[in-house]
Amino acid sequence: MPEAPLPEKYYYLGRSCSGVFQLLHSQAEGQESRLLHHMDNSRPLARSGLMGRTAPFGLATCLAFALVPIQPLGDHMVELLLAAVISVLIIGAVVLFPWDKHSSYLQAIPPLAFFAVIPFLRQAEGGAGSGYGLLALLPILWLALYGTRFQLTLAIATLITVFAVPIVMLGEPRYPPTEWRRVLIWASLGPLIGFTVQRLVTEIRRLVARLNEVARLDALTGMPNRRAWDEELTRELSRAQRSGKPVSVAVLDLDNFMAFNDVNGHRAGDQFLKDVAAACDEQIKDIDLIARYGDDEFALLLTDCALDEAHAVVERVRRRALEDQTCSVGLACWDRSETAEELVTRANNMLDEVSKAKADRAALVKLGFYGQVAR
Repeated sequence: MPEAPLPEKYYYLGRSCSGVFQLLHSQAEGQESRLLHHMDNSRPLARSGLMGRTAPFGLATCLAFALVPIQPLGDHMVELLLAAVISVLIIGAVVLFPWDKHSSYLQAIPPLAFFAVIPFLRQAEGGAGSGYGLLALLPILWLALYGTRFQLTLAIATLITVFAVPIVMLGEPRYPPTEWRRVLIWASLGPLIGFTVQRLVTEIRRLVARLNEVARLDALTGMPNRRAWDEELTRELSRAQRSGKPVSVAVLDLDNFMAFNDVNGHRAGDQFLKDVAAACDEQIKDIDLIARYGDDEFALLLTDCALDEAHAVVERVRRRALEDQTCSVGLACWDRSETAEELVTRANNMLDEVSKAKADRAALVKLGFYGQVAR
């Protein structure tokens, strides 16, 4: 039994709620994009976002040096100066060296080099009893957040070495044999803290990547959504600019889809959209893209496809995917100078012209080549 059509006031209420949900969704997408960018560990010393990533570690280091004058330095000013020089060199390398142009593995050098600062600070404060040993956590945490498992393992081995070597090389009274207990504690805490943080960060990245994937899919049809369409179209135009191949886009609007819902019910309407999306996907090349562009609109990105061929593709889609349902179609072939937004706008303008024809608007050739190449 068909569902009764909803009163008009409920229709406008639904449209208003839809607008609110779209606004909230766009804000969530922005937050998700920023989180994904922040969680990217492939190039932690890249210029983009460098200040945000390094600021907490830099502040902790500066605080350590700021507290040094409070301690009795004695005859260990040289060790303090060496620690300061190494720290300045590390900061300078982080800021000035072009890390983007070199292997990502090299980006583990600054945190590993920071271990050289810790022995000098400990020695300047009196040896084994120094509180500056806690600074060893900084490179451990950095590599747990942004490094590989191998780099983190190397950092933990370096940490143990930093605490063990003074006991062997310098000995009493500053580094008595009882300090081996401290070495064992660090040998236990270092892996526990480092690998636990790294596991949590890896899981968060996996969840963020999954969220990023889901955010680019239409929940009903499983096809790419408007966001994925915008991103892929921009990339495809960049590729076409380099290769010189044509790119066409088509915007399909299902005719009288609201009436279809009123007669057959919303469940039938949802199923129809799924069937149309799946059938359209079967009619295009693997390198092409179909996306759900609106409530009852689909967009086709046809790569290496001139306008005449795009007409044939659209006709094939209309004939095999839509069956008895008619549609309006706007076609446009990229003119090699317009932006992605301008290209889609031109296709939408042609869709509006076709919609005014009040006929089966898929046969665009008969309607005067609304999908012309030039404006």
